[in-house]
Amino acid sequence: MTTPQSIKALFANDIHRHIEEVIKVDQTDDEILREEMNEYVVTDAILSHYNGIFEAYRETPNKPHEGIAIWISGFFGSGKSSFAKMLGLSIENRVVAGESAAERFAQRTKDKKLQVLLKAITETIPTHAVIFDVSTDRGIRSGNQSLTEIMYGLFLQSLGYAKDLDLSELEIALEEQVQLARFEEEYRILFKKDWSAEKGKVAFALSEASRVMHSLDPVTYPMADSWVKAVKNKADISPTKLAERANELMKRRRPGKSLIFVVDEVGQFVARDVQKMLDLQAVVQSLGVKGRGKHWIVVTSQEKLGELVSGLDDKKIELARLMDRFPLQVHLEPSDISEVTSRRVLLKNAPAEMALGKLFDEHRGRLTAHTRLTAGIKLPELSRDNFIDLYPL
Repeated sequence: MTTPQSIKALFANDIHRHIEEVIKVDQTDDEILREEMNEYVVTDAILSHYNGIFEAYRETPNKPHEGIAIWISGFFGSGKSSFAKMLGLSIENRVVAGESAAERFAQRTKDKKLQVLLKAITETIPTHAVIFDVSTDRGIRSGNQSLTEIMYGLFLQSLGYAKDLDLSELEIALEEQVQLARFEEEYRILFKKDWSAEKGKVAFALSEASRVMHSLDPVTYPMADSWVKAVKNKADISPTKLAERANELMKRRRPGKSLIFVVDEVGQFVARDVQKMLDLQAVVQSLGVKGRGKHWIVVTSQEKLGELVSGLDDKKIELARLMDRFPLQVHLEPSDISEVTSRRVLLKNAPAEMALGKLFDEHRGRLTAHTRLTAGIKLPELSRDNFIDLYPL
């Protein structure tokens, strides 16, 4: 009889290791990212989806087009957040725990085609990724922003600009006038601290920035609070401006790079809200038209895109264009979850596979007889591979 200790010795991985139950796309800690990548299981179906996306992404510079949006769907627990996160990390080729994310992911899949595609992407299409969960409170001005505003604010932060839109607009304008370094130096003189470290404290930073502007240009800003009174809450963000700024600011701060947004839980954010869905449609259209293949967007949803659109009967025709804006649609099936779970938890080491295979061969007849139902229900015949995969369930 097999003892608990001998069962433990069958597995390829430590059965007592911690496995995150929920993947958060905006979790950026190196050790957590490394573990997530090491635990990620790529089934044949998932691999096919990745190869299709990577192939389309690689071909875009040679054949610029507006079809830059990817819709990833699957019910809760299907792995859509993991899929989107791995996609963003590997395309960006972020350094994770001192190692290339693209190389780590490619090795994890053990697929030659995917390895070639990712190598070509990282060598010829360097990419900046903005990865976030839109359902999470990001603390940007208020809790009632449009998707456009949220994407714009996080894009600016990813490039090193202030998270407050008025402050970031000031930085962008000063940068264009080649005056940003002068502003930062004046701030350091006045407040004896660095602007980059303090600009996140919005309530103080706004008034301090106003005082700096008064010091630099007292004619335009005669009082210490002149600037903040003139601009407070004036930033106006539209899908078109988001796309235009993506072009402009990527050239400034990430020259030569493409841009990819990975937005988790968009389906939950826009569901049953016509205005939010129209905003999403406008964002995708603007990024496609203005970027011509340089700006991509990946979104996730529990529902397929067609299901969301069909639920809005009064705007179905108007939103039909949204379907065309997402030429790449991935749906993760329940069968993938079963395979991922068994491979992540029950994967055996090589000696165990040999021993279990021999055990199955020796007792094939008895195992088949004892796992066959006799009530008129026909089940797939127990195979050698299934026996190894599922043992000791």
